[in-house]
Amino acid sequence: MPLSQNVYHHGDLRNALLEAGEQLLAETGVAALSLRAVAKQAGVSHAAPYRHFKGKAALMSGLAQAGFGRLRSVISMAADKIPYDPEQKLVEAGVAYVHLALRHPELMQLMFSTVPGQVVDMQLRQSSMATLEPLVDIMNTGIEAGIFRDRDAHELALVAWTSMHGMAMLLVARLMEIDVADEKSLDGLVRSVAQNVIYGISR
Repeated sequence: MPLSQNVYHHGDLRNALLEAGEQLLAETGVAALSLRAVAKQAGVSHAAPYRHFKGKAALMSGLAQAGFGRLRSVISMAADKIPYDPEQKLVEAGVAYVHLALRHPELMQLMFSTVPGQVVDMQLRQSSMATLEPLVDIMNTGIEAGIFRDRDAHELALVAWTSMHGMAMLLVARLMEIDVADEKSLDGLVRSVAQNVIYGISR
């Protein structure tokens, strides 16, 4: 069933194509992704995607950029639920990160690995690094409160990000002995690992 003819006619073609592309990515994988297939999924003409994407590489870059934007938003919203507690903000950010990765494994693969035909351009790099910003904010708050080490906040944010991401990818690949469908056990494991990260960066 066409995804977004109404969206298209309201002038939001690019987002309609990205939505269609993400659906196809989840259903068929990156190898089967094409502008023609995305156009069909979105219910628009075969030529329509070329208004926003020069080819498959540009489409993949657009999907990855949108993915990083969502990841940043998820981290920010999880942290913002905690009024003031940099340690707990970081823990909840880690839980949110892992849940997003498990819900969208194909998109995460596209965001964080080079697949055939993918081009890593400046916009994509900027989108990926913007993901650090909410983590940097958490670190700055913790440093100012004397909770985290008085180090460069970006450096501490990278420690947290790489730890969150490594755990998320291990879980996505089912390389850890845990039932990811058991949300209570999953969240407990993620929180435990996050607490060890905090231990490493605490004063």
